[in-house]
Amino acid sequence: MLFLKKPSHKESFTGLLFLLPYTCFFIAFWAGPVLAAFVIAFFEWELLRGTFEFNGLENFEILIEEDDLFWLSMKNAIYFSVLTTIGIVILSLSTAIALKRIFKFQVFFRVMLYAPVVLSITVIAIIFLQILNLNGLLNYALSFFGMSQVNFLGDASLVIPSVALTTIWWSFGFPMLVFLAALYAIPATLYEASKIDGATNIQQFIFVTRPLIRPATLFVIVTQFITHMQVFGQPLLMTRTHAGGPGGGPGHASYTILLHIYQNAWRYYHVGYAAAMSLVLSIFMLMVVAILFKLLGQKVEY
Repeated sequence: MLFLKKPSHKESFTGLLFLLPYTCFFIAFWAGPVLAAFVIAFFEWELLRGTFEFNGLENFEILIEEDDLFWLSMKNAIYFSVLTTIGIVILSLSTAIALKRIFKFQVFFRVMLYAPVVLSITVIAIIFLQILNLNGLLNYALSFFGMSQVNFLGDASLVIPSVALTTIWWSFGFPMLVFLAALYAIPATLYEASKIDGATNIQQFIFVTRPLIRPATLFVIVTQFITHMQVFGQPLLMTRTHAGGPGGGPGHASYTILLHIYQNAWRYYHVGYAAAMSLVLSIFMLMVVAILFKLLGQKVEY
């Protein structure tokens, strides 16, 4: 029987010293700002006027009853996040399954497919502006088939799907590796047994692969939903010429909640009101994540 030795005070102190740098950064750049935002949400903090007064739930009342742009930006963010998350799950899982079947040059394909993730959003926006603009490469290609120009970033019904497709291409590399690791973790004997029972490839995916990659699927869906609910750079950079301002156009067709928070905090300096919106967004995302864990968080057994 193995007995674990209780660490001495010196060993415990050494361990705490190793944790200290991370703890300081965690408090300074995550826990501290989150706590500060929670407190500021209940204050009227106007930077230009220099006011900082407690106003209780007034910020939330204005947000719910008077700010139509808040609800529009939330709807746009949800639409974008759902489109992007579904697209990333489908593309990354399909790619991972295809890669698992490739034995030659697999490392090369992994690197090439993952490469877009390391690019900054500014680079991605510049690339896809050249592709999706009225005089861009995609419309140039469509002209060869006699098709008229499509205003991908200037049409209110197309702008969010266009930005979502850009984001899917940019960010599916990491989920692909997560799914690939999950696929390799499935014992080969399960596929052999199902093949003996006469299961087709589709049946193997439905009854063997899909249930056993559920934890990876949950991880990908949750992380991608949270990330893309907070979309900011893509509409800011890709639609600003169509909005006549800081992005989110045409009109407010791609105006997302983080753009609205940014505008209120750093253009109009309504910091308390922006903090209230951030708090509502956080609560909404926590509710969605809780539902996802309830639906997909069942224990997996081999």
